[in-house]
Parts: sequence; C-alpha cells; structure tokens
Amino acid sequence: MKGRKRLVLLAALMASGVAAGSSVAGAPDADFHGPLWQRAQELAATGRPLELLVASRLAFSQELSSVSGAVGEPAWSDVWLEQAIRTGSDQPMIARAAVSRCIATGRCDIAAALQTLRTREADEAVSQLLLWRMEMDRGDAGSVALAWERVAGATRFVDEYSEGVALFDRMTRGVRLPMPDDGPSTDPDQPRLEVVHALPAAFAMTTLRDVHQRCRAGGADAALDESCRRLLAVMADSGSLLANSFAVSKLLADARDAAERARWQERRRELAWITGEAVALLGAAPDAVPKVDMHAYLRWTVESGELGAMRQLLAANGIPARPPAGWEPAKAP
Repeated sequence: MKGRKRLVLLAALMASGVAAGSSVAGAPDADFHGPLWQRAQELAATGRPLELLVASRLAFSQELSSVSGAVGEPAWSDVWLEQAIRTGSDQPMIARAAVSRCIATGRCDIAAALQTLRTREADEAVSQLLLWRMEMDRGDAGSVALAWERVAGATRFVDEYSEGVALFDRMTRGVRLPMPDDGPSTDPDQPRLEVVHALPAAFAMTTLRDVHQRCRAGGADAALDESCRRLLAVMADSGSLLANSFAVSKLLADARDAAERARWQERRRELAWITGEAVALLGAAPDAVPKVDMHAYLRWTVESGELGAMRQLLAANGIPARPPAGWEPAKAP
C-alpha cells in the first residue's frame, strides 16, 4: 500500500508546519488542495463548533501551501478556530484546542475552555497536561505545582489521534481527491483516507516534549518520580501507539528492579513486533496482501486506537500479536 508511505510523509509535513506556527492567508488552488478547501468552506458555513474546528484544521493544512493573501489579513484557519472556541468550548476536543492555542500564541481569553477541562475532564491526562503547560508559561510556582498534581491524579488518557481520525473521516466523506500516480488503485477514496489518517497526527500529543523533560530517568525528587510513574502507567495503558511507545521507553529506562525491567522490556519487544509487522503489511502491494483494507483499518483505529488497529490488522492476516520466543527487534545502525 504505497499510499501509506505518502500518509506518513504528509503527517510529518503537517506536524512541522504546526510546530513552526506558520500560516498565511488566502485560499489554495492546487488540484489536490482545492476539494479540501471547498469542504472546509462548507463545514464552516454550518456554524457548528466541531465543523468549524475541522474547517480550521483543513484550512491550516492548505494555507501552508499558499502564498497568496494580503499582508496582515487573518488566516481562515485562525478565524474558524476562534469561532469554534467561542461557540463550542464546552466540548473537550475544542477546549483542548483552545488551550493549545493559548500556549502557542498567548491568546488566552478562554474561560469556558478552562472550566471544561478543570471539571468535566479533571480525570483525563491530556487535558491536565495542557493546563499544566499553560501554567508553566504563566510562571506562578503554586499554580504549576497544583496543575501537576492534577496531571498525576489523572486516570485516563484520551487518544487524540484516533479521536481526530474519526472526526476527519466523518466530515470529509464524499470528497474526491486526485488519484496517486505511483501505481494503480481500485479504491477512489484512498487519497481521502490518507489525508484522514495523516492530518490528526499534526495536532495530537503536543505536550510530549514537556513530559519528557519533566520526567527524566533517575530523578532525585522521589515525589516527582512517583507522579511521573503514575502518568506514564496511564499512558502505557492507552490505545495510542505514540503514548504507549513513549511511556514504555521511559518506564524501562527508570526501572527500579530486575522484575520491573523485564516487564517493560517485554512490552517494548511486543510493541516493536506489532508495529514492524503492521508497517510491513501497510506498505506491501495490494496484490501481495489482500487482507489490508484502509476502510477497515480506519474503523479499527477509531474503535481501538492505532495500537489496537495494528493488532486487528495482524489478526486479519494470521499473524500473532505477540512475537515468537527469542525474537528481538533489529538494532538501529
């Protein structure tokens, strides 16, 4: 499935654009971007918060490829995101987007979003991490400490990626994008599915670097060490492939005894097996792997997270989810 390789590249490009914080005004006119821009306009015209959020994300990805627009003219991605925040901050996905924007730009007049994350999402780790990161920027030591206590008390970890895949899929159905020229395909919906899988990766897990810096292995602060372990355990129990991989690596690096080290080494071995086998299936030619279907894979991602989707992909192709005895991942050169 050559399209999967383009999917990974597109996700990387979108993530780099978000990290840079760049956006320019103006509508794109390329054949590939045109249908997505049209859908963004249609979604925004509904005035509904989640539709506005997706319109903003679609517009942002298109603005990265556009050089038109008057200097100082607000980008449509910003306009639509502002409308989504003003009308829909009672919804956790939009509330998280509001706090993310606050961290990135300093536009923090988001009382409704803060209320949503501090109350309805008080037990959810991603929301509390965003609030903690926001308090770090504000610089009040007491507020930062309290926000971190809430992070450590979280008991669930929302998979922002699979949540985004579900939303982008629902709101882009019917969009037809140009077919790839790197090989035949029998599914005219394949280019859209690639976009649906790629774009959410650019907006998920934005606090991961901060967690990495806060939860360094071998820390001298015992209380901080235990709070990090609680957070990492919640992450390792989620359906997010990225969160699992990050947390398992951290927990292995700071294992306290041989039994704990063996436990996390085995988890890392299983993750390497699952991802390696799944990537091989997703990258194979369609005629070589008949049981790879992007529609089914998308449904599995929505239902079970990317890690769960990979396990179901392996099962559909008769591959066990656990590696054979003695198997070890190849070492990086």
